[in-house]
Amino acid sequence: MGDDVQIGRMVRDVRLARNLRQQDVAAGAGVGRETVSRLERGLIDGMTVGNLRAVSRALQMPAIVNVGWRSPEVERLRDARHAALVEAVARLLGELGWQMVPEFTFSEFGERGSVDGLAWHPVHRALLIAEIKTRIWDLQDMLSTLDRKRRLVPALMRREHGWRAESLGVVLTMREKSTHRHLIERHSATFRGALPDRQIEVRRWLEKPSGNLRGIWFLPDSRQTDLRKRGRGVTGSTRLERGG
Repeated sequence: MGDDVQIGRMVRDVRLARNLRQQDVAAGAGVGRETVSRLERGLIDGMTVGNLRAVSRALQMPAIVNVGWRSPEVERLRDARHAALVEAVARLLGELGWQMVPEFTFSEFGERGSVDGLAWHPVHRALLIAEIKTRIWDLQDMLSTLDRKRRLVPALMRREHGWRAESLGVVLTMREKSTHRHLIERHSATFRGALPDRQIEVRRWLEKPSGNLRGIWFLPDSRQTDLRKRGRGVTGSTRLERGG
């Protein structure tokens, strides 16, 4: 991946962390929204240093033309978003009677990895392997990694914890965002083969697991949920999303 694309993605990460729209950044920088859009897509050629610095100031970050800043800040932002998503998954699964073990690591015959969200339902004797993503960088690598976990983890849990699963769920979990939906649409054939079950089937299985499941589970965007709560004056935890 080229440096320009990496820079663009990092700029987008910072913008989203600041809860800003592209038009907000453009207005603050005194540039057109298309300039911000091109920057986030890594199309930096032809942009002036002045515009890049203006976007930097609008985002309250060091100058884009001096990119040495990016790794620590961006990694902190990504880690915080991932941790928040894992916490949301744990909370929702807990409401449904699941026992979750976050960040389960394993090493088996030279194959190593970790499971973002590993959960056990003692009543239904079901095991859930949740791949929790804030963004998918490499689709084929992600699916290959998930398949390895599906092969190895059930036997490991049976041996280490005595969890003899009668049902197994493998779920890709992401926030409900248009970019995630578009990704799945663009690779619809791949996802149909690897993770054919969708929101309704996943929801029903999580509530009463029976048989095996491979699917995609979208969680409500936390910012949208907060806005809805403030608008209704509602407090308390969110139930499993009912959207299809």
